[in-house]
Amino acid sequence: MPNTSYFFKLLVSVSSIIFVLCPSDLLAQENYGSTADFISKFDFDNRITPPVPPKDKKIRVIIDTDAKNEIDDQWAITLALLSQDRLKIEGFIAANYDHQWSGGPASIENSFQELKTVLRKAGYENAFPVFKGSQPMRYKYEPSESEGVDFIIEKAMGSSAKEPIWVVALGSATNLASAFLKEPRIIDKVIFFWHGRTRWPDKCWNFNVFGDRNAAFTLFHAPVPLVLFDTGTYLTCPMEESEIHVKPYGEIGRYLHEYRFNSEYFMRKDKGFFDLGDIAALVDPDLALWQQVSCPEVDPDLSYKFKGTKGNILRCYHIDRDKTFKLFYGKLKSKYGKE
Repeated sequence: MPNTSYFFKLLVSVSSIIFVLCPSDLLAQENYGSTADFISKFDFDNRITPPVPPKDKKIRVIIDTDAKNEIDDQWAITLALLSQDRLKIEGFIAANYDHQWSGGPASIENSFQELKTVLRKAGYENAFPVFKGSQPMRYKYEPSESEGVDFIIEKAMGSSAKEPIWVVALGSATNLASAFLKEPRIIDKVIFFWHGRTRWPDKCWNFNVFGDRNAAFTLFHAPVPLVLFDTGTYLTCPMEESEIHVKPYGEIGRYLHEYRFNSEYFMRKDKGFFDLGDIAALVDPDLALWQQVSCPEVDPDLSYKFKGTKGNILRCYHIDRDKTFKLFYGKLKSKYGKE
């Protein structure tokens, strides 16, 4: 009788060889190595340092948001929708996030549906394209594929160094990092504006970092033009304030206020509306303080190391709390006050 054990081992061996030699895997590995090589050989003295958002012209933006993760994204999205005299919104991307309530594998779909809800309640249903983003990156130089990543690349490749597209990420950096890793040629056609809110200058430490560490590392270690929004913890709003200045103004105002009743945490007077600051700083840069800084390297333990090896980035390190909310309340009232 034939030795079945021998034939089984032979079959496993042949299958393994076929798998290793699969053209798609070989191509992926080749691209992986090429990207790593490109980053390692890049002269970071040539890294583009983004300007403070210009006040004299509209900014083209893609807004990437983990909309269902918390409560602040909804307010930030609404401010963007009410600021189209300043922001030319090209589209939205639903981002991943990770916590035990609605995060994990379903988080992108949850963000997508919440984005749709906010747009509808604000009166902008179907006014902008909305795409689903990527799950967190598996490997250091491998992009995580999605329609949202392809949308960033498409818009970036149709842009230029003189008129870049601003990609504003209010959650994890997955879609930004993946867009660069998939198409490095976008580096002089985009500005990545990322809500880090880290423990500067000690640690790159924040929920948005934990959601995709590989992506966060990419923003610092790759030659992408980076604005680090690194503030906003103190953008708090007591319930009585949002009841007076938000709830009365349109269906979206009621939604933003009443959404707070979903959690005792959302109702706390010290609850931060962190991401509202990102959009406010883009709408009115004078609300914020900015500094050009040497880009640190980020160690595996998330500590910053300032070695002067990664060029410069723009850091937003403060935004005025009262003026930020005044801007938001004024736009809500102007748009919906007569309804």
